[in-house]
Amino acid sequence: MSSIRRVSFSMAVAAGLCLAASSAHAQAGVTTSEFKCESGTGKALAKFTGAKSKCVSKCLASKRKTMGPYTGCFAPFADVATFNCVMDPAKGAEAKARAAIVKGCSADCPECYAASNCSTGEPFVGTTESLIDLQGPGIYCTEDGGGTPTKDQAKCEDSTSKALVKFVGAKSKCYDKCNGAIFKGKIPEGSCNPPTPSDPATASCVLSAEGKSAAAIDKACTATTRPPCHDGTPLRPNTGAGWTALVESVIDGQIPVIACGSPSGAFID
Repeated sequence: MSSIRRVSFSMAVAAGLCLAASSAHAQAGVTTSEFKCESGTGKALAKFTGAKSKCVSKCLASKRKTMGPYTGCFAPFADVATFNCVMDPAKGAEAKARAAIVKGCSADCPECYAASNCSTGEPFVGTTESLIDLQGPGIYCTEDGGGTPTKDQAKCEDSTSKALVKFVGAKSKCYDKCNGAIFKGKIPEGSCNPPTPSDPATASCVLSAEGKSAAAIDKACTATTRPPCHDGTPLRPNTGAGWTALVESVIDGQIPVIACGSPSGAFID
């Protein structure tokens, strides 16, 4: 049927990890198989961002021990192990993500998807990767500039990344539950729409996830432990709330792209 600049980092971004509800309340023509395709696409992209981030974070951790250089950890990945981890045609993170999307969409492809989305997994994987990579130099700005962070600065960078990964997962669960309620006909369609879902329980869940993310980052990144390049500029916030909001804007902007055939979208981990 018809139908993400450089280093990747440990966050499950955001982009395209969505779940849509399929029920009597769904848009006309959305089948159970189409819903499963959208959900499977979200799961595959979430797993992909986590897998790629592990490839890159492992490279950065290794290079910090020798004070760099770090260029091999950045796209196009001159470090052989990192290149293979991300782009091996059979076992790389990209290939696995594409294969998972194709498998999940084999039964039916949402009308709002291009045929290539379901047959190749693209441009979903590439777009998600590009959006993630746009954020990477901000978090790992010391290494991106050729420098080596202190132990405390490295902890701040890594903790920021991990907190954002956890935030995406937590927000995903909020929307997953919300869409489950739509699926069961307990709340009307449109109740889960970001950035301000009208369903009170979901709004409260998202607010809690935001608070926990910001607090975790602020705990590791103080005025004396954060890298100097976390300077408060748009792509390099100097607060947990700033980082959380930056990533959240990317998440919320991608929901309609993946959950395009459903009444409401949600991120899942």
